[in-house]
Amino acid sequence: MTRAMKVNVLILVVAMAVVGVGGAVSAAEETLRLESLIQEALAVNPEIRAEGKRWEAARERPPQERSLDDPMLSFEIENLPTRSFGFTQDDMTMKKLSIAQAFPFFGKLDLRSEVAQREANAVGHGYLDKRNEIVRRVKELFYELYALERSLDIVENSRELLKQFVKIAETKYSVGKGVQQDVLRAQVELSKLLDEQIRLEQSRQAAGARLNAMLNRPPQTPLGRTEEPSKADVPIGLSELQARALENRPLLKGLQEEIERSKAANTLARKRYFPDLTMSLGYAFREDSAVARRSDFFSAGFSINIPLYFRTKQDRRVAETSALINSAREQYQAARNEVVSMVKELVADIDKGRKLIDLLETGLIPQARLSLDSAVAGYQVGKVDFLTLLDNRLTLFNFEKEYYRTMGEYQISLARLEWAIGASIH
Repeated sequence: MTRAMKVNVLILVVAMAVVGVGGAVSAAEETLRLESLIQEALAVNPEIRAEGKRWEAARERPPQERSLDDPMLSFEIENLPTRSFGFTQDDMTMKKLSIAQAFPFFGKLDLRSEVAQREANAVGHGYLDKRNEIVRRVKELFYELYALERSLDIVENSRELLKQFVKIAETKYSVGKGVQQDVLRAQVELSKLLDEQIRLEQSRQAAGARLNAMLNRPPQTPLGRTEEPSKADVPIGLSELQARALENRPLLKGLQEEIERSKAANTLARKRYFPDLTMSLGYAFREDSAVARRSDFFSAGFSINIPLYFRTKQDRRVAETSALINSAREQYQAARNEVVSMVKELVADIDKGRKLIDLLETGLIPQARLSLDSAVAGYQVGKVDFLTLLDNRLTLFNFEKEYYRTMGEYQISLARLEWAIGASIH
């Protein structure tokens, strides 16, 4: 090996060692457990807390809508003569205190309260759906980290394997049984692995930053090494999963509440054709004159509003709420179709992922390892060329990476399925 080649190898090894140190430190950290992350996210995620406060605010509206409007207290001075502005000159001069209370037509208050309650229920289901969404997103980031970490492990193992290939090639070259080109090819492969390792580490840091944001942490907060996920299957058939989604998904429940809210608003709009009643009580104080004593006056009365402009007000309100009912129904149907379709698609992805995992785990990876072992033994005795050896190494490397990528996607599809149906599938 020339002096320049030795320098290049030294630089390459040092650079990979620096990357390897980061991986070793990460591996030494505490295990990152999915359930703990989920519980933390549910407790501190700002999106969940904001939606919770919105629900809390919405629950305060029904009692307000059920209550009567505030009574009106009024004070008047009546029949005060302008020539003297005296309260004793004229018999009809008085100070009047009155109170009035409006009473909506029968059923309006209950309907107003129902509209507000339906809105609060819809917001509540939105809050639950947001919680499920955050759980799904935490799982997605967790399994993305898992796949990236295991891919980094594979790169590290492949790097060690290539180092052995370099030693074998150097040994054969030193005794005249090999060629320098084999050593150079191995160094090129080491450089490719270093590039792959750097890119994977960058992706891992980005995923970690996004996960920290979900947990309301600073983005640079260190994370431990992800735990191994279970390889659980879906124990329920497609039809039952779709039925559960239609029954449990908070999004659909919220849209059903929107339909009922629109119906109640339509009924309330029809009630607006009937007048409201306002009742009043008054008491008038008169002052005695120099020659006569004057008694006070008591008064009572009522008034109603006349829906005279019903064609431009009440009719239009009924038409508006009727359109909103139809809109809410169409939104529900669209969401229902999407959920049913999503469940079917996710079940297909999970089935495909499980089959591919089994194929890689029990067939392709073991066969690739045996092929590589055979190629190493053949190269050492001169029966296999170095290019074939590298090709077998690359095949195993790709299969192992594909295994963990597929495992991550499989777990992500399971998380999305649970989010789609709004409940656990186990």
